[in-house]
Amino acid sequence: MKMIFSKPPILNLLHFLTPASSTYFYPTVQASLLEHILVDTHGAHASDFIDAITPCTNYVNGAQTLGRTTAAQWIRVAFHDFVTADVAAGTGGVDASIGFETLREENAGSAMNDTLSFFRPRVSSKIVMADFIALAVVMSVGNCGGPRIPLRGGRVDATGGGETGVPAPDSSLAETLGFFGGAGFGQVDSIGLTACGHTMGNLHHEVFPTVVGAETVSANNTNGGVHFDSTVATFDTAVVHEYLNGTGNAGGPLVTSFNISSRSDLRLYESDDNVTMISLAKSGNVFFDTCVDLFQRMLDTVPAGVVLSDIVAPMAVKPINATLDFDNDGNLIFTGYIRILTAAAAPPHSLTLTTSLNAQALLLIPDTPISDPEAFTSFTVSSPGIPSQAFPVQAAAFIVPSLTSVTALNNSNAVVTIRFSVAVATGQGSSRVMKRDSMKRDSVAPSISIQAPVAQQGTLGPRIETWDHVPVASVGWKAGYEIWEGGVSVHDWTEGPISVSVRDGEGGEVDVVMVD
Repeated sequence: MKMIFSKPPILNLLHFLTPASSTYFYPTVQASLLEHILVDTHGAHASDFIDAITPCTNYVNGAQTLGRTTAAQWIRVAFHDFVTADVAAGTGGVDASIGFETLREENAGSAMNDTLSFFRPRVSSKIVMADFIALAVVMSVGNCGGPRIPLRGGRVDATGGGETGVPAPDSSLAETLGFFGGAGFGQVDSIGLTACGHTMGNLHHEVFPTVVGAETVSANNTNGGVHFDSTVATFDTAVVHEYLNGTGNAGGPLVTSFNISSRSDLRLYESDDNVTMISLAKSGNVFFDTCVDLFQRMLDTVPAGVVLSDIVAPMAVKPINATLDFDNDGNLIFTGYIRILTAAAAPPHSLTLTTSLNAQALLLIPDTPISDPEAFTSFTVSSPGIPSQAFPVQAAAFIVPSLTSVTALNNSNAVVTIRFSVAVATGQGSSRVMKRDSMKRDSVAPSISIQAPVAQQGTLGPRIETWDHVPVASVGWKAGYEIWEGGVSVHDWTEGPISVSVRDGEGGEVDVVMVD
């Protein structure tokens, strides 16, 4: 099963895209953003993430003649980040500590910084670097012929390097099993994960000259890469069958190297008399099912105390960039898109929107005016052949997308200013977003939090800088809302999305926009 769902029609039900991203994310901001990258791979509103690994032979960071493939690099990075975990101690795992470890011999080659540099301008407070490392494995496997691996979000980036301990070509069997064992994987699991990880990609003379000979270097393979199997860019069972049958690439250079001491895969595969490899070669979905289980366990290995989200699932009906805003005449409007996922040959081309304001259905109206914000608590989307779905909303306070932006200073993105406007309803129902309990709505400022990804020493992975209780000033009223303005300057910005949030009295997010 390929990780490409049916091309989702996106219907302009509610108006046009606003300068800032959505103020409405369902079911959570993080889940909505991850689902977008996983699902919206083609067509309108598509993420460009999958372009890096399409086709699967692509190398996004340089010349194709280098012989590198981005999809295989992404899998390697995740493994190197994971395998130094100490599950007994509750440390390590997929936590982006690999960014601080790129100068270690065990992490030789360009794969680590190649990968982190691609993720760097996408990292935000909602999807951190460690989540991108996990997401990249899911995308690489699914896009390149493999099965769908369940994905969870919520990882936490490390603030420094972790332990050493990545299996190397010359590692003894005992050392290799020891490294895997520390990360919670036994012998059978270690063999399976290695085979799953080596069904794509190459080993290069440039990085491993004691494994791959100089004769592999050519004009079209300048780094001297040797494939693990004959289908280098396809996630399939070829690596197992070629190893067992001695055909094709016979399991790859870590099996066949001229340097016997560098045949670490051979030592591992033979350690149980090839019983595990023979099992993986069985017909049916044995190999794919095993890889799904092992990759999910790998990606879900995180430091103690980190709580991962529910599995991110495709949404049949999804609001996109659905937000409250003001039109040019100062009226409150609800704008955005609705995306429909369907396997039908002829997807629906009409939707019906019903809001809590009025039971009357609205059919493809350019924008939806909101006359009574207090009564706007939900909207329902329905379409022929698709079950209706209701979405809760709140209109007590919101960041105004059309009045929120990022501006670079001195023509450099290294220092930027984020300016925002927030609208707070002046009625009784808006008290939960104020800093203190007061009946005078026009004199109590809303609580605003801004989070931006900024550079940190020692890694390409950003850290998230937070500004709480950002000062704001009242600038007037629109449509029953008091409008407040504020801003902060961000130094060493890494160009990832900046979040602007309205907080309630307990610090919870009432509304958020993502601006980049």
